[in-house]
Amino acid sequence: MNPGGQTSRLSLKRAEKEAGQFALSGGAQAAGALFALSSLLSSHDKILEAFLDSSHTPSEKEALASSLTLGSSPVAAKLAALLCSLPWSRREDLAWATEKMGKDLLILGAAARGAAGKVREELEIFQQAASGYPLLDRCLSDKLSSGEKRRELCEKLIPEGFEEESRALAARCAQEGEGRYSSRLGEDIEAITACLGEAGIEVRSASPLSAAQAEALKDVFSKKLGRPVHLRQIGDPSLVGGFTVRCGAEVTDMSAGSQLRALKSAMEEKMAFCAKI
Repeated sequence: MNPGGQTSRLSLKRAEKEAGQFALSGGAQAAGALFALSSLLSSHDKILEAFLDSSHTPSEKEALASSLTLGSSPVAAKLAALLCSLPWSRREDLAWATEKMGKDLLILGAAARGAAGKVREELEIFQQAASGYPLLDRCLSDKLSSGEKRRELCEKLIPEGFEEESRALAARCAQEGEGRYSSRLGEDIEAITACLGEAGIEVRSASPLSAAQAEALKDVFSKKLGRPVHLRQIGDPSLVGGFTVRCGAEVTDMSAGSQLRALKSAMEEKMAFCAKI
């Protein structure tokens, strides 16, 4: 789920700033309550209209949030009331922002106790498992199955030793969102990387990079971006050889297929030139 415009992005930024004073006290309970509210806002127009109604005061909206799913989490109710007091480019962006705030609570909570790196590592393990088994990825992405069924399947597959935040993020990615499950996990991994002050690069290859190759790539991109780089490897059997590197929206294709296409193009140009002669 993505923001619809500049107004929504500015509103979320303002909400994150104002919520900083009590966000860390929310924990997984508050995150779960915000996820439940996000689902309600996405599926019930009347609930969405009630939260966006400008004639209702912030205290009334906080009471409404508490009466729905947030009664057990005062922090979540306050955050919901804060979000509802701000303008949004599109009505549906309120659900997106509520979801984002819930995930931020989990990430900031893990960072506060020094576990953000471990949570990222655990999500990467699960992402690699989903990427390596396309059927699993499809099952956790299947829109014909209910979100609750996908979440239940995910929770059965998550290793017992995973951190609470890892379990919550992995399960939520299965329950909600668009596109492949492994891609949704990648978005959360990138958010944790940004929280740690690092830039993330994603490397896809048929076989794992050597330690020397990985360090060389990290060094190149760290110098290019001016900050530490976290490298995430994704197995991709479709790449016969070589690899691709994605950094933000920029993709560098160093795969064997890309090199063969470049060679073919160069040969065709040369043959065309020779034919003219």
